[in-house]
Formats: sequence, structure tokens, C-alpha cells
Amino acid sequence: MAEVPVFPLDLVVFPGQTVPLVVFEARYKRLVKAVLELDEPRFVIARARPTADGPAMSSVGTVVRVVELAERPDGTYTMTGHGGERVRVDITRREDVPESDGSERPLFFTEAEPVPVVREDPNLERVAAWDALEAFRRYARTFFAADAEQQVDDHVPDEPLYQASFVCANLRLEGDERQALLEAPSLVDRFRLAERLIEERLEAHAPGLGDAGAGA
Repeated sequence: MAEVPVFPLDLVVFPGQTVPLVVFEARYKRLVKAVLELDEPRFVIARARPTADGPAMSSVGTVVRVVELAERPDGTYTMTGHGGERVRVDITRREDVPESDGSERPLFFTEAEPVPVVREDPNLERVAAWDALEAFRRYARTFFAADAEQQVDDHVPDEPLYQASFVCANLRLEGDERQALLEAPSLVDRFRLAERLIEERLEAHAPGLGDAGAGA
């Protein structure tokens, strides 16, 4: 894969997930220009947390293909991306971009080496998907609107890879947990981890948790 720019965000993107973005920093406006120079407009989103030396990025991110881009009158951009394959984020180049306050901030680039998720026996994947989706339906009944379970059935994809993404993208999780789901070695591992995280939240939400054995 050709060198592509990196957009560090406190965000984890899964294959097939659509992400809306607003671009306003000068370095990420430069990212937009770099993306438009590619044969296929794309960049990498890597989960990052700010530090004094710049964003501390995860070593695994996701290629995001630009499906819609518009420049606003104030010079900022709105952009819609579509998550693709999981990739290694090894920084190959840094470009310092002047900001309006006179400072310079880095824009990073990577060659985005693919890190394919391991696909196993389709029967194992189907069983893991079934278990995770059943847990997710219970999660939806508990935490979402009254018709959420029907919406799950209406919108869940057919392909197991995207079923996993559908579940992972719609769970209310901490960033480290989302990153762990993205980095799961195999699709079965991703389903099983998602199911475990769901069960933990359902158990924590259960009324009267921890009251067993209490006397009057």
C-alpha cells in the first residue's frame, strides 16, 4: 500500500463502519490535500491520546476510505469515511504543518501494512456470531430504546466480519476495550471478547447485584 496520512483520534473504527468527521486543524486540512493526491482517497485512523510530545498512537489502526468530502465556507471540511482493513501503524514520515497561532504541529504518514484478522472454520464463526448477537440483543433491550432489538434484526449484516463490526461499533465501551476488539487475533476471538464485555455490563446493570445474602 502506498504511504498514507494518519488521523490520530480517540476513536476506533471497525471494518464496514461509517464515520463522519469535521476537519479544522491546519495539519489535518493538509491531510485532506494529501488524501486527494492518492489514486484512491484514503487515510488511517489510529486511536490516540494527547501527550506533551504529540499524540500517542496505537500500533494498529484502520484504513478509512473517503466516500464524501465537502469544504465549508470557513475553510474547514466535513468528511465521511468507510472503515476498511486493519493495518499496522508504523510511522514512516513526519511533516510539520504551520498553524494559525504560529506553532507547527506534526502530520504523520504510514505505509499501513495490512494485519488481516484470522478467519477460521466458518461453522465456528457462525456459532460465535450467533452467541455474540444473542448477547447483543439482550444488551440492546437493556440499554437502548424500546424498539432497539427490532432495529438490530433489521440492520445486522449477513457477513460475519461485518456482524462483528456492527456489534463492536454499537457497544458503549472504553477506548482500551474498543482497541482490544480491533486487535483481536481472529474473528472468533473478536466475537467472544465482545460477548464477554456485553455479559459484564449486563451483570453490572442487573438490579440487586451484590445484595445476595443480605439479612433484614
